[in-house]
Amino acid sequence: MLRWAMRDLVHVAAALVFLAVLVVACGPDLAAILDVGAGYGGSGTGLETGADASSSSSDGGASDGDSAGPSSASSGDGPSSDSEPSSGGGDDGKAVPVEVEVFVSPSPATAVGEVQVSVWTSRPVASIDLYDGDAPLVLGAAPANPVHVFEVTSDDAPGDGTHTIRAVAHAADGVSGQDVEDLVIDVQPGGTDVWPPYVKAGPINGFTSAALLGNGIGVAGFFETNQALEAVAVRIDGGKGQAEGTPVLLGPVAATGGGRGPAIAGAGDNAAFVAWTRPDNGSTRWAVSRVVFGGAKGPTWSGPPKTSAHAIAVAGEVLLVVGAVEAGTAHDLRVWWVSAASGEVLLEQPFAAGDEDPLNKWDEVARGVAIVAGEVVVVGERVIKNEDFQLVRRTVVLRYSLDGSPLGEWTSPGELMDEDAGMAVAPLRGGGFIVTGWGRNLVSAKRLVLTRWFTATGEAGPVRIEPTTTDAVGFAVGEDREGKIIVAGAVQQPLTDADAWIFAVSGPLGEHAWDVIRNGPGQGPDETAGLAVDAWGYVYGVGSEFDALQPRAFALRLYP
Repeated sequence: MLRWAMRDLVHVAAALVFLAVLVVACGPDLAAILDVGAGYGGSGTGLETGADASSSSSDGGASDGDSAGPSSASSGDGPSSDSEPSSGGGDDGKAVPVEVEVFVSPSPATAVGEVQVSVWTSRPVASIDLYDGDAPLVLGAAPANPVHVFEVTSDDAPGDGTHTIRAVAHAADGVSGQDVEDLVIDVQPGGTDVWPPYVKAGPINGFTSAALLGNGIGVAGFFETNQALEAVAVRIDGGKGQAEGTPVLLGPVAATGGGRGPAIAGAGDNAAFVAWTRPDNGSTRWAVSRVVFGGAKGPTWSGPPKTSAHAIAVAGEVLLVVGAVEAGTAHDLRVWWVSAASGEVLLEQPFAAGDEDPLNKWDEVARGVAIVAGEVVVVGERVIKNEDFQLVRRTVVLRYSLDGSPLGEWTSPGELMDEDAGMAVAPLRGGGFIVTGWGRNLVSAKRLVLTRWFTATGEAGPVRIEPTTTDAVGFAVGEDREGKIIVAGAVQQPLTDADAWIFAVSGPLGEHAWDVIRNGPGQGPDETAGLAVDAWGYVYGVGSEFDALQPRAFALRLYP
């Protein structure tokens, strides 16, 4: 027992010696070391970080966030931070600044399109406010890349000039920082050329239809060869304004021009379908071919005898070909549903006057077709008797389901002009569709461009008539990103031949937003027969103009 007791006394003495050495070595830091050890028990506070300590010892000092107001704009000399003391901070208890830098792309913005605003911060933030000068662009935006995207348009939104884009970033601990960056906007006037007009010189040729195709357009038209006048398809690069590859010759063509074809509809980035009217043993019949630009021409499919094709649309695996069939000395309107894979005619829908014309001597002809909100809309012209029992031409609008079931028909009442005809149709971004063509009074042979708005259910709405002093007609129509209506056609000049014409209007009333008149160098009628409007509102117009004594094709790309 004594031996065990003596060994314990030795251990205690050693421990006391160790503690004495520890005190001498550590001095006043020993208390802190012992406190940390006590903190591991779960109820102590010795493990608090520097930021936690600052939070527990400070009664305030956080930024009030008012730097988002207009008076807090920085000088623009670089990233800045509002670093007032706050509940957040470093180990010394001071607030950690938020440095901010704004990036705007593209700048300068010289064309209609998107501008992206990105914001870099030196540490995580909870939200970001963006201003154009003192006007808010977005408030409380979540940090992202980009923080905000806005559109530069051809209108006064946001408008040409220098815009100061200011970003105010707010951290969760109340600290904020800001920076500014200048954005220069200089959008080209609407209707001006993006690139020099493309002109196809050589033998007789012209363009009659256009469709968006990847980064450019596919166009259909006609081209003179040693054998005959042939339907042709060409792809034009939207960036360079030049034809890609050689024209694809499709076969002899019997009718050309605005409202008569050849017509084209896109079917992917590099493929399209072209419909035209070809000669056939003293009569005509329609033809359709699939074109893959840069590849081999597909087979040519023919329609029934005595038919013509004036327009085409693509609805999935089905083609909509519209035109007419000969009926004695007149024509009956026809719509054909055609397999895009085989060319087989799946369905044919006729339209004629019926009992009102027992001898079938009145014309009904389809001129345009569009897919509108899952429906097929066909427009054209028909002959009817007016209230004075005179035969007059009037616009007709037919609506079908995609599988060919009739949904409704409408004939112009001629409430503004004695005669009118629908030459083209296009869907509207806000719903419904728009039809353009011409109208005239019987006392005058002069036609005027007549455009009518329709609701989604096919109800006729406002009418617009262009008050030209000479004959004019609309052959194609579209809508740009800003809701302007673009009409392409031709207008007779007082002392010369007809000139190609493209114009933009903001609605049924008001002046033109812009006009383009194109007069070929030769003597002969010029016309803009085809139109395509891309996602940003850039307008492609195609047609033919006279050079010397024969027509030549042209293509334009215009700013919105």
